[in-house]
Parts: sequence; structure tokens; C-alpha cells
Amino acid sequence: MATEDVSINLSALRTDGDVDHTLQNLLQALTLNLELRARYRVFEFEARQDGLDECAQLFNELRRVESQQIADLLAGLRQRLAESEPAGDA
Repeated sequence: MATEDVSINLSALRTDGDVDHTLQNLLQALTLNLELRARYRVFEFEARQDGLDECAQLFNELRRVESQQIADLLAGLRQRLAESEPAGDA
């Protein structure tokens, strides 16, 4: 699935009036984590450009941790969406 597809689907879920607070929070957390992970890549590059390899490595590690958090949030989101589906739609 392309990143654009994910963004479109996340936006549609976020604006759906039937979405509960927990689902909205999962979506917001996922969005923030995706944005942060993308920024860490830039921060790592800039630290390397500045010759600060230890800082670059820190940003690389933070990006790795963020990736795991994103995977966890996606799993939670999938579970929440499955729970909210009517029994006949499964």
C-alpha cells in the first residue's frame, strides 16, 4: 500500500462522524509517529553533515524505535477496527 493511500484512508477515518475517541486517538498517535519518524531521517542526515556521528546514530536509533511504535499502533488500529465492524461484515 502506498503512503498516499494510507494518508487518504487515515484522513477518511479521522473525519468519519461514527469514530469513537479511542479510534481517533490511535489515528492521531499513528499520524504523529509517522511524521516524527520522517523527521528523524532528516535530523540524522543533518547531524552527519555537521560531523556529529553520535547524534546521527541517536536519531537513527530513535527512528528504529519509532518504527516499532508505528507497527504497534497499526496492530492496535487493526484490532480496534475489527472490533467495531458489525458481525455480518467480517
